[in-house]
Amino acid sequence: MDLSPSVNNRTSASYDVESTQSRSRASSANAAADERLLGGSSKKKKGKNLQIVFIVVFQLVTSISMTLINKAAVRALPYPITLLLFQTLGTVVILEAGKAMRLLHYEGFRWEKGGKKFLGVSLAFVIPMVFNMMALEHVSVATVVVFRQVSTALVAVGEVFLFKKRFKTLVIVSILLGIMGSLEYGFSATDFKFLGYLYSFLYAVSMAINALYVKSIFDQLPQMSSWEKTYYQNLEGSPFLLVMALPLESISSCLSDMGRLSYQSWTVIAMSCFAGFAVSVAGILARTALSPTSFNILGNMSKPMTVLLSFFIFGIESSSKALVGLGMVLVAGALYSYASRKK
Repeated sequence: MDLSPSVNNRTSASYDVESTQSRSRASSANAAADERLLGGSSKKKKGKNLQIVFIVVFQLVTSISMTLINKAAVRALPYPITLLLFQTLGTVVILEAGKAMRLLHYEGFRWEKGGKKFLGVSLAFVIPMVFNMMALEHVSVATVVVFRQVSTALVAVGEVFLFKKRFKTLVIVSILLGIMGSLEYGFSATDFKFLGYLYSFLYAVSMAINALYVKSIFDQLPQMSSWEKTYYQNLEGSPFLLVMALPLESISSCLSDMGRLSYQSWTVIAMSCFAGFAVSVAGILARTALSPTSFNILGNMSKPMTVLLSFFIFGIESSSKALVGLGMVLVAGALYSYASRKK
């Protein structure tokens, strides 16, 4: 009997070994590819998270600084719509200068691409700013913050009726607490002026409309960069401001008062223009990256710091009962933020 293995058996054994090695190499290659893919996905996710963190911080800083600087600017030059016109035109000038120096890139104005779409956005953009500035001329920063809480409640109502959204019990409780705090503040505040409160309420309503409308338009324009959206928003918003300023503010008186402004006052106005540019860019980034609810949460997060800084800069302009109402509003904002984020 021949006990040596046959040629076929040797060939089969050799093939099995090579096949096993090939499968092993293929498996290793696939594992390496999967690792690279997962690593790339992880890096991409980490980069997106960092981007969201930057947007949130940028929006908070610009929102807080804008409110405080606008309060100082409207004290220096009590023509709120004219100040806003300076800010929108200043933003366009800064963008164009950045484009000329090749620091920024965006296409010029095209009616069919963005001009038509941004008419409504620009109107929704400037109207809350106008009412906000007009309110700051008559009432404290804390009062405007309280009415900002009213806009959160109005957005929630709008989402229920327009988008059939259901809210958790904790969200409803936070909204009711905010309304109660707003009423407590309103009946106790020492800075009550009918015009100031009227402008503050109109600010709250227009902010709610803005939150519900602008996000839907931005979602239809994914091809537009943040610089382009900022450019269209401020460029098309400027004529609306001019049309409002002409009948409501005396041009001759405004020019006369501007001629008497001090260097410090012009510095504050210039700062408001740069702050207007920054808050426009931050708002575009935040509205593009976040949902309307998340954008409102972000607004709630900025309230306590805004109020605290305003107390240091402008002094406490409220009674003790009003401060209790303000505290309720701030707690309601924090509770709303927690309840909206909770899964």
